[in-house]
Amino acid sequence: MTKLAHAKAEETDIKQAAELDFEMENAYLKKKKEDEIRLRLDEFAKELAQVSKLRKEI
Repeated sequence: MTKLAHAKAEETDIKQAAELDFEMENAYLKKKKEDEIRLRLDEFAKELAQVSKLRKEI
């Protein structure tokens, strides 16, 4: 391969790797946010169950 062709191929590989890293980071952040929302929903469900239980006792 000529130096120019080799440099172009390397540049393409670097761009593809950067895009993959970006996609992986986005997927990680999305999963983290979803987990955070699920945790909040679970906490809310527990609080709601406690309030419902207290209301039945009254």
